[in-house]
Amino acid sequence: MSSDVVLHQWTVSPFCGKVRRMLEAKNIAYRVKNYNGILTTIAPRLSDAGKLPVLDINGKRIADSRVIADYLEVEFNHVSLVPEDAAQRASMNIYQDWADESLYWYNFYFRLNYDEAWEKTVDFFSEGRPAREKLLVRHLGRFQYKRQLVAQGIGRYSKAQVEERFLFLLGQLNETLKDKQWLVGDRMSLADIAVASQLHEVKRTSHLVSTMESFPDVWRWLALNKERGQ
Repeated sequence: MSSDVVLHQWTVSPFCGKVRRMLEAKNIAYRVKNYNGILTTIAPRLSDAGKLPVLDINGKRIADSRVIADYLEVEFNHVSLVPEDAAQRASMNIYQDWADESLYWYNFYFRLNYDEAWEKTVDFFSEGRPAREKLLVRHLGRFQYKRQLVAQGIGRYSKAQVEERFLFLLGQLNETLKDKQWLVGDRMSLADIAVASQLHEVKRTSHLVSTMESFPDVWRWLALNKERGQ
């Protein structure tokens, strides 16, 4: 088996963060290749899925964070991120879907609709690239992605409405985590990794980070789910 594991990624993508956390939890050494600036146009060519993350491992190229998770769980099962109990496994899958299909759009909304958050996002997406590419990312990227928000539905709501709903969900998560270390079972699972990867990206760029601290059990739990070096 090849020892060179490469994660093709966008640094601030929560799905790429999810794969980084999985690799670290399983103690798999890897390196990253970032697709910043105009390199974002190359990323869709890496796989039929047409998106990142893409993982090169054991001579295979695997796309989509969930497909990657399934592969890693089978091939690197010395550290399992999937509960053995069927009910816990079902809960894990529900959390993972909530993170990928709902929480993601809150993060996306906050980045695109708040100037300071968007500037932080642009800085990450332009890191290591010429200054002119930063201008393209700032203006064309925002226009294109806002159209996706509207098409998805959340983009039709006001900032106040979206913030209120997001903080309500954080409160529900806080209740869930009372007297618990992990979302499902007695050890870290893909449920924790999927949800934390989304919320860590909100922390990274959103003005809501100080408000998030007012949910003590969520804040404590997020500290357990940091990437190495964070």
